[in-house]
Amino acid sequence: MVLSSSVYVRLLCVVAVVMLSQVAACGGDDARTQKAAKWLRDYSATNPPNGDWVTTSVKADGPDRVVMDVLVPYKAQVDQIKSRTKIEQSHIVYLACPPKDAEIWTMLDSGQTLWINLTGRGQNGLDEALIGASCKH
Repeated sequence: MVLSSSVYVRLLCVVAVVMLSQVAACGGDDARTQKAAKWLRDYSATNPPNGDWVTTSVKADGPDRVVMDVLVPYKAQVDQIKSRTKIEQSHIVYLACPPKDAEIWTMLDSGQTLWINLTGRGQNGLDEALIGASCKH
């Protein structure tokens, strides 16, 4: 079967329209995560996670996820977190999450995630990963 040039051009136009609509849909989600990341950066500057933990980074990680890196600055707290099971550690991550009534939850839809990475200062002075988990409200 050979397509005429006019049928071929029409087919290419349909494919282009479908692809552009998919890109536009993704762009909306990406804008939402960018807006949520900016809000979380501003919020965590005046409301440190768990009172005295330090937000070291907040960024949109594509259209589906906002990632916040949080430093646990006290060795005693780091040691306590390390001594817990992975399930208990994931619950400790919730201490860094914004409250249930925070504006960020209206910015993210049900398919988007706020992910928190907890880090601690190691014996060598460098930050080391402790645990990462999503905030669910």
